[in-house]
Amino acid sequence: MIREILDAVIDTPHSNRFTLKEIEKTEKTYIGTKVEIRLRQLLGIPKGNRLDLLIDGVEVDVKNTIHKQWSIPPEAIGHPCILIRINEKSARCSLGILVIREHLLNQGGNRDSKRGISREGYSQVRWILQDEPYPQNFWEQQDPVTQAAIKAPRGGTERLATLFRLVQRTPIPRSVVESVAQQKDSMKRLRRNGGARDSLSKDGIALLWGRNHRDVIRRLGLPPCGSDEFISLKPSPEEQRLLAADLES
Repeated sequence: MIREILDAVIDTPHSNRFTLKEIEKTEKTYIGTKVEIRLRQLLGIPKGNRLDLLIDGVEVDVKNTIHKQWSIPPEAIGHPCILIRINEKSARCSLGILVIREHLLNQGGNRDSKRGISREGYSQVRWILQDEPYPQNFWEQQDPVTQAAIKAPRGGTERLATLFRLVQRTPIPRSVVESVAQQKDSMKRLRRNGGARDSLSKDGIALLWGRNHRDVIRRLGLPPCGSDEFISLKPSPEEQRLLAADLES
């Protein structure tokens, strides 16, 4: 759920942005709203009259942060609050519950009278998930030089060729392929006869698809690939022999 929400806000295919740090300040607020809506749908819990959830007649607030602190509104005092924290860099999230009390909040607040949770309050959070991994943003794992090189070509086919040329032996999701191609026929850009495979083949780079080449990928000792993931490699002579035998059989 978190991965889908963040990817939708970053919106790489239409915005040419790759990471969370590139989004606008107003969009960060939207992440919290979307988490609240999706969580309510996921749990099948109705919206409260004043707060985000109504659980067994109790109004419950939902607060999400992509930083370290939450902004607790005055109306949440005296109510349970579901606290969600997202760390996109490490791809880990936490979810806990705290009944908000006056003495558990920091003194002072922002213009909306929202306040952060104090050290004492933090110690009283009951964590349901803590530093739980979620699917990584592929681009967070790439250095800025690699990102810039993949963005540079004007055509989708060449961008894809650059992606698989620079990032080898790493499963790459279809969603990344679509965001790099930035075209409706993104899969066509991977094929031979004018696609990225032609350019990669000239460099001696093989491109494998988890759906069609799962056994080949396993025999080569590459990381497992799902049916919507791709992986490239410039094979060693031994790998080339194995690859040729497998693809011909």
